[in-house]
Amino acid sequence: MAVRKSQKAAEVPQGVVSTPVRNTTVPPRASTSSMSSSGKRPAPSQDQIARKAYEIWQSGKGGSQDDNWFRAERELRGY
Repeated sequence: MAVRKSQKAAEVPQGVVSTPVRNTTVPPRASTSSMSSSGKRPAPSQDQIARKAYEIWQSGKGGSQDDNWFRAERELRGY
C-alpha cells in the first residue's frame, strides 16, 4: 500500500508534540520549576485583596468599593 504525500507525517520540531486528532503541533508544557524562577508572584487570595482594599479605604485616598478592590488587586499582583 502506497503512502500518499498528504498522508505522510510532517516533520515536527524537536520538543513539540503532534496531536493525533488534527496533526497540529502543541508546544511543550513549561515545568513548574521554570514558572517559579520567572519571577511571577502567586495570585493573591480574596482575603488578601479584601484586606488591602480595606487599607486603601482607611487611608482616605481610595475611591468606590470596586475601585479600591481593583487597585488592591493591581498592587498585590505587581501591575
